Amino acid sequence: MNRLKVNIEEIVKEMFPKALIKDLQEDERICPTCKGLGIVIVNNEYGIKGDKSQEARKSRFPYRHQSFTFCPTCYNGVQSVCKYCGEPIPIGWINKCSCSGYKNEQAEKERKKWNETLSKAVQVKEEDVENMLYCVETDDFYMDVDDFLEQWECNHYEDEEKPIRLWVTSKEEMSITASDVIENACDGLHDDAADNCDYKSLQKILDDWCKEQTGTTTYYPCYKEYVLI
Repeated sequence: MNRLKVNIEEIVKEMFPKALIKDLQEDERICPTCKGLGIVIVNNEYGIKGDKSQEARKSRFPYRHQSFTFCPTCYNGVQSVCKYCGEPIPIGWINKCSCSGYKNEQAEKERKKWNETLSKAVQVKEEDVENMLYCVETDDFYMDVDDFLEQWECNHYEDEEKPIRLWVTSKEEMSITASDVIENACDGLHDDAADNCDYKSLQKILDDWCKEQTGTTTYYPCYKEYVLI
């Protein structure tokens, strides 16, 4: 085993400038892990099968190929910090923190957004609704207002405030397009293979098959129309 040492100091002098420029915003700081370099050393430890050396007796992975890699706690040597608690925001999150200050801000944003949704929503008559109704407070769907009232009487807590509206929903049915099926089936065939297929007859077969399936209809609240309870 020939262990070599790469002279980092000399290489850094040759390859890198004497200083890195960091123009920090108010909510940013130099990463304490990499000291602003944006890179850290990793050991990349390994062992050799059948190795009987003294090093192998001490550890299963006694050897190293050390190298640099991106710092796992920052981006480019800089960390974003929460404007409320001053703690660094975890990698992968954008301005998201678990402190109470951040949570209160988000709750206020959601409240304003919900109030805006309510102000734009239109009240409609129940007899004009074709799809199921959705209740935000219970996070459930109902056939009609009577269905909601029946479920509410059986399941709500005494101190729970009864909702005042149910939201109209949109309906999605299962569908399969012949073009997707044919293009997938012809993948790997000659360039004009898909053009020689009968799309119209396959689409009819697919439509008929989809109509025969049950239990796939899905409803989504649209938050544009509601009925009063």
